Amino acid sequence: MNTKKVHIREQIAQSQRYIEEHLNTTVPLESLAEQCGYSPLYFHSIFTGIVGEGVKEYQRRLRLQRAATQLLFSETSLIEIALDAGYESQEGFSRAFKKRFAYSPLKFRRLQSDYSFLSGGKLMDTPTQHTDLEVTIKKCAPITVAAARHIGPYSECKTAFSTLCNWAREQGLYGSFRQVFGISHDDPRTTPAEKLRYDACMEIPEDFVVAGEAQKYTIHGGRYACCIHKGSYAKIPETFVAMLGSWFPDSGEELTNHPPLEVYLNCPSSTPEDELLTELRIPLK
Repeated sequence: MNTKKVHIREQIAQSQRYIEEHLNTTVPLESLAEQCGYSPLYFHSIFTGIVGEGVKEYQRRLRLQRAATQLLFSETSLIEIALDAGYESQEGFSRAFKKRFAYSPLKFRRLQSDYSFLSGGKLMDTPTQHTDLEVTIKKCAPITVAAARHIGPYSECKTAFSTLCNWAREQGLYGSFRQVFGISHDDPRTTPAEKLRYDACMEIPEDFVVAGEAQKYTIHGGRYACCIHKGSYAKIPETFVAMLGSWFPDSGEELTNHPPLEVYLNCPSSTPEDELLTELRIPLK
């Protein structure tokens, strides 16, 4: 593989992560370009070519997706959500939101009661029942990880783990994983499949220097709603939907803006599919 091509993609991936971690501020194009050593003109063209949208469009889309989550899972007022998304007025926010999701913010918020019936943007014919759902609240410490990103349908996220495993072999870390995680950054109901972001992660020492096709960052510590999912990874979204649609509304808890986690507790290559165990964690305030 052309190492220069890989290096450029690493730079853009780091820029994307920087934008994601600073959604509450407008990250100047010039600042990102300087960090990567390009002129703003060249950086904008490279970023757009790799990501499929410009820096401003990327920031705007992620903020609107975050706003959609706030509408569904919080009682935050529309004006507060609008300001949080970077709009100066509720009217401007409402226009942009409706253009993006085909619903006004108020109508979208009313979908909350139907969340457990929704999957991938479509109504399920028969809602999955989870009468035996056991959710516990845990306080988790921050975790330093190396991550490989996949952008596209979540069903194809194995490619990220292949990248991560190859990277770990090169670094002499393969076989010494402490914990392995999956982080789904986007709701497939509000994000096109080709833009879904998934990180395959492995825990690493805090002082480990990460280079190559992986990026280093810290998974936030704090309170999490946790539930054990047993069985196929393909069924994990159903358990997440049950946690959010059945447990959360009556829990009295509040969600943060951080993404949920999947903690893989056993190895898929040596464990029967129906015996796979995954701890699902949803961050709470």
